[in-house]
Amino acid sequence: MRLPLQDYFRLRKLKSNGQHYVCINCGCPVPELYRRISSTVLKITDCEKCKTPADKYIEFEALIILIDLVLLSKSAYRHILYNSNCKNLWKIGIILILLEAYCLWTETFSKFTNVCYRSDHPDPFLAEKGFYLSSLHILIGTILLYTFVYLLTRIMLHCANIGSDTGKAYPLVLLQGTILASIAKFFFIPIIIWKQHTTDSAMAIHISLVVAYFVISLIQIHSVVSQCSWTKSAVIVLLAFVVKTYFLTEISLFLNALM
Repeated sequence: MRLPLQDYFRLRKLKSNGQHYVCINCGCPVPELYRRISSTVLKITDCEKCKTPADKYIEFEALIILIDLVLLSKSAYRHILYNSNCKNLWKIGIILILLEAYCLWTETFSKFTNVCYRSDHPDPFLAEKGFYLSSLHILIGTILLYTFVYLLTRIMLHCANIGSDTGKAYPLVLLQGTILASIAKFFFIPIIIWKQHTTDSAMAIHISLVVAYFVISLIQIHSVVSQCSWTKSAVIVLLAFVVKTYFLTEISLFLNALM
């Protein structure tokens, strides 16, 4: 097996601070993902617990991994969050915040929410202030969702050392997982392109499906990083989403006052 070069999803190196790889099938820590047979041949290590290859994705191209991410594969999530060093993940998060902020600013969501930061001021510099407020709105919403998911996980799971066997800090992995789940928001792009040529009902269905897909993605990722059942993750994420929506609605009233 020859290890391909992957620009975005690279294997991270083991460090002396106790970080480990994990099996993408069962989540059990493994000391290594492959053994080097020769300078050009590698053999994937089998997991001692489930007796399957620890990480099959190390011989896959990044496109295959991306497809499995879209299909909500837990194995793909474990590969990215624990066995890879995706340095561009924070850049993806910024792009997604700006994308959703643009949708909010251009009133794409105006028929489905009461939040609108659009300004008709003749001065273009003052008119674009609405975009910055929209960006702040989305950023605050993301931070609130992450915070409530984290707090509810600590409260409901009654576990202080979640994910300690993986060697990566749980708050960091949960933050990376939240950004990874937000990739679903790229599906807002068709709304931006074709919103002038579609009906309100079609847009409502599209937006609802994207939001539902994002929530399901976050539930799936939460069950991976928190090592709990899908049902518990669903309760935590849905409750956090509802509380976040309430607080964000109150915050939007303050931001609207700045217009």
